[in-house]
Amino acid sequence: MSAPRRNVRALACTVLENTLSSLAPVDPVLSRFDRGLEERDRRLLHQLVFGVLRWLRRLDVIIAEASSRRMEAIDRALHCPLRIGVYQLVFLDRIPDHAAVSESVDLARQRTHRRGAGFVNAVLRRVAAAPSLEGWPVRTEDPIQRIGIETSHPDFLIGEWIRQYGVGQAELLAMANNRAKPLHLLSFADRGGRQALAAELADGGVATEASSLSALGLVVRGGDPLETEAFRRGDFYIQDEASQVAALVPPPLDGETVFDAAASPGGKSLSLLATGRDISVVCADVGLSRLEPLRSNLRRLDREIPVVVMDARQRAIDASFRRVIVDLPCSGTGTLRKHPELKWRVSRRELERLSAAGLALLEGAAQLVEPGGILSAITCSLEDTENELVADRFLERHRDFSRLGLEALLEPPLDELVQGPGLWRILTGGDHDGFTVQVFCRLRGSA
Repeated sequence: MSAPRRNVRALACTVLENTLSSLAPVDPVLSRFDRGLEERDRRLLHQLVFGVLRWLRRLDVIIAEASSRRMEAIDRALHCPLRIGVYQLVFLDRIPDHAAVSESVDLARQRTHRRGAGFVNAVLRRVAAAPSLEGWPVRTEDPIQRIGIETSHPDFLIGEWIRQYGVGQAELLAMANNRAKPLHLLSFADRGGRQALAAELADGGVATEASSLSALGLVVRGGDPLETEAFRRGDFYIQDEASQVAALVPPPLDGETVFDAAASPGGKSLSLLATGRDISVVCADVGLSRLEPLRSNLRRLDREIPVVVMDARQRAIDASFRRVIVDLPCSGTGTLRKHPELKWRVSRRELERLSAAGLALLEGAAQLVEPGGILSAITCSLEDTENELVADRFLERHRDFSRLGLEALLEPPLDELVQGPGLWRILTGGDHDGFTVQVFCRLRGSA
């Protein structure tokens, strides 16, 4: 039996409070609470949760202005009813204003006293009198604060992007994070490639178009590919189009043996195998629990890849490889459009912690690269603290490695994304996430 529709907002409050108080990923929390819901209620729950997380700062500024109180001065139990109510009033057209107000007031009444419910009612009625972003303009000339409030990002992150990319690009990047992201599929050359997959999906009512980045990628424009026979057969893997090409910088060579040092859930290895090249892949990750998502994906896709339990920070196997790829720990700022909760936990201290962890992993993986081989470090982060600065420290300590020139090794459109020696980056935009790839070559004759 599905939960009544009136409880969806209470579920959204619970998910939001758990996520914001723990700073944990929202997806596992959400999956625990959307079970048993009818599809329309499930869609509403996801829309409310992701909408509030995405627009959290802008919502709080509107609430503060409409109430003439700072959020810190408002009873914490009222934060979620207010945020959900304002989000519905400002961003959703299909829910009548009176319903958005009354349901949030009921929610506040369940969570606190009568005065609290009256306060929520008064605030939301003020917002309902001007239910649009234009009705609550941002009043600051400071570019960091203006962009941060208008696009609902922390000042720290906007400041970092302005420093790295300039004001205009920082604003475009922040705006891109607030747009919905379509599903992307990775097809496999040995199963007919994307043309055959697109044709079969079309027969099943799933509309797709070819990825502009990945030669094997499809972007879903309609329908549910997870309900198709092609999914049950394992004919595709769900993976962002930028992620699909990140492991192909530079493209693999026939006969190459690749070691994926932090492999789970398997996207990098699968994008390499999808090319149909004559290559071998060995996957590793730090523990059995970490490897289980990888093994689950390999079972569904009917792929056999050697899998080892290994901490890549320490050389635990006596072998070397032509190519080693390593997914460095990072803040995930290139994936904020699908993980908006990450915005609210990023900080200078967190970036420095991740930078140190990334350097340790990179140094461990470097031990597995054979002379003349390459080491590829991949992150879904756009911050130089987690990328370029880590590479600089790595090269200072390891004189037997140098940055690998990439321009001549890549074809359009990937060659246009080379940012410098050994540095490839795509910023969040279009249909895709943001990624950074740094590639190093081990000097021949080194041991």
